[in-house]
Amino acid sequence: MGFSATTQAATPLQAARLEMGWKQAQTIHALRQAASDEELSIATVRSLKTMLSRWENGHDCPDAVSQRLLCRIYGKSSDDLGFSHRGQLLPKLPRVAPAVGPELVQYFRNIFAEHLLADNLMGPHHLVDVVRAQAVLLDEMLPNASGKERRALLALAFQYSEFTGWLYQDAGDAEKAMHFTDRAMDYALEIGTTTETAYVLMRKADIAADRGKPDRAIGLSEASLRDWSRVSPRVRALALRVRGRAYASLGQAGDCARALEAAQEEVARPMDGPDDLTAYCSPSYIGMEAANCWNTLGRYDTAIATYERSLANWPGALRRDQGLCLTRLTSAYAGREDIESACSTGRQAVEVVRSATSGRALAELQRVRVRLAPWRRRGEVSDLSDRIRDLVQPAA
Repeated sequence: MGFSATTQAATPLQAARLEMGWKQAQTIHALRQAASDEELSIATVRSLKTMLSRWENGHDCPDAVSQRLLCRIYGKSSDDLGFSHRGQLLPKLPRVAPAVGPELVQYFRNIFAEHLLADNLMGPHHLVDVVRAQAVLLDEMLPNASGKERRALLALAFQYSEFTGWLYQDAGDAEKAMHFTDRAMDYALEIGTTTETAYVLMRKADIAADRGKPDRAIGLSEASLRDWSRVSPRVRALALRVRGRAYASLGQAGDCARALEAAQEEVARPMDGPDDLTAYCSPSYIGMEAANCWNTLGRYDTAIATYERSLANWPGALRRDQGLCLTRLTSAYAGREDIESACSTGRQAVEVVRSATSGRALAELQRVRVRLAPWRRRGEVSDLSDRIRDLVQPAA
């Protein structure tokens, strides 16, 4: 997706699609899915293709229902999409980046803190479109900034791009996750400090692991740790747990155990000062990641014990990751064939994930259904399977 693609759009509605990097077919699919979620009946795919072209070129205006669905799928207001109060499409105005001053810089700082809180409480699906649009806006504002405002804006552009990459990763879109993480790396290199560069290398390693490329994940994690003494303990812990994850996927249990032990040592070290990048990295978080490695290696007893220790001290604000941890614990119980515990924990997981949805958690719940399939005739298994299906189906 190009950052200047929207400059060629005929209307704000078309610009919104281009900013998402979507083809018309993807917008049509999203519209029909949103309508299905709300139990609404809308036009066929063929009709929507014609209608969308007319809407985007300003030849016709969507009806009220279509306007609402378009606002939902793009995460924008009716004004953002060019719908006037009289229901007419407004002409596309030139896109002009705002002037940069201390008040604007502070605004982006304040709203970023709110985004972090919302992500932990609700998950990525409610945020990704908004944060992505703000990351693009910051990119457009940088050429107009100078001096200390530019330095501050550069740091914010790094944060927003990295966070957008994370949201896409958690939503299950590894390609867009890597795109924005690469963008964050550009900013990190310009900032020129070891912490930001090492952190983004770790994030790239994590996305590579998601894409089933453990060798690349190991190489990137090693690059993250190259300036060991200049990297904070939490960044070291995060890079080491990615290395452990990659070794687990390769079946190298010994190397995995050594990486995880080192990660746990690093996360226990005191921090010199506040670190906004790694605030989520706690002993409980590293414990969950270690347990996931043992789960991958089929060492279910070790995984279960580690998950349970992490959940006992889980920070209340990190609800999304709590849901992921419960889901992974359910999977470990199923792997050990402890069906009663799997179903009990699975019901808890579904309720937490419902309130703070994560693409990773939804994918894990799907795997839980597969693992429990041999016992599907048991009432508690059938009940959990139905709960998972009802949760996952709308997001499919």
